[in-house]
Amino acid sequence: MSSVIISKIASQKNSYAGRSWYYNFKRIPKVFIEGNSIKVVQGLSKRYSALTKSWDKDVNSEWICRIYLSAKMIMTATLQLNALKYANSRNLRLVSPYLVYYSLLSLIRGIVYTLPEVKWESGKLVEISHRNAINLAIDHIASFDKTVAGNIKMEVLKAKAFRELIAYRAPSSGDLNIVLMPGIEEVAMLLAEVAQFNSEIFESSVIKNSNKSDFIFIDSYISDLSTATIEGITIVDDEDLYRLGYLKRKYPLPPNVLHIMSEGHVEDFFGAWCMTDDLDSGFDPDKGWGLIFDIP
Repeated sequence: MSSVIISKIASQKNSYAGRSWYYNFKRIPKVFIEGNSIKVVQGLSKRYSALTKSWDKDVNSEWICRIYLSAKMIMTATLQLNALKYANSRNLRLVSPYLVYYSLLSLIRGIVYTLPEVKWESGKLVEISHRNAINLAIDHIASFDKTVAGNIKMEVLKAKAFRELIAYRAPSSGDLNIVLMPGIEEVAMLLAEVAQFNSEIFESSVIKNSNKSDFIFIDSYISDLSTATIEGITIVDDEDLYRLGYLKRKYPLPPNVLHIMSEGHVEDFFGAWCMTDDLDSGFDPDKGWGLIFDIP
């Protein structure tokens, strides 16, 4: 039995916006009017159905990759925000603007990967520009609440500006003019939950409309997602290769974001950043997994 199926069996359903959810949303019900969320559910369901009713093996493979990437963006943002807390406690202020901005960007990308109209383009979506990712994610959040979306965009662009100030201008005044985003963890939690929200609606559409004979994870997608070529340097991630191969064998269709996070993958993802010696001090990536999302 796959880890995805076990997670589904162990899950307790939660009610919100006229339907049942695997995830227990914490920020979405507090930030968005439930009536607006109902409209988003209806709109997304219709948009996803146009995709899932014309399902095939390539689309199935693409969307396993997209959900897997979305989950990794949430785990990456969690790692970055925990690193931010550690850096601030050790006066490593130089890295703070980077960690603030890139944690938000990771979550924004996680949302973009779940949007049905955004094309995969043979994996080029992974290289989407910062500006396009921000605009696409904010436009989606605006379907819940335009004011909330506008406020988040303002904070993200401000974080981007501070990161660029440090990187490109090397201010002699240090971070004197930089104000780190207040309440970043709550905003991050909301962004992560929006990605999960989308993925649950999408998963329901896949199960309802798609032909089981198309639930095949094509090897070339696994290879492409496990390999990165940057500036002529090719890097193969054996851990991704293993995890995606597991999905191919055990659950070759796209689940929701929460359920694609297996306990083994989560442990290895954060454990990869643990210290390599026996020193007792230092940043511990194995703490605070639940900072913004109920990572298993």
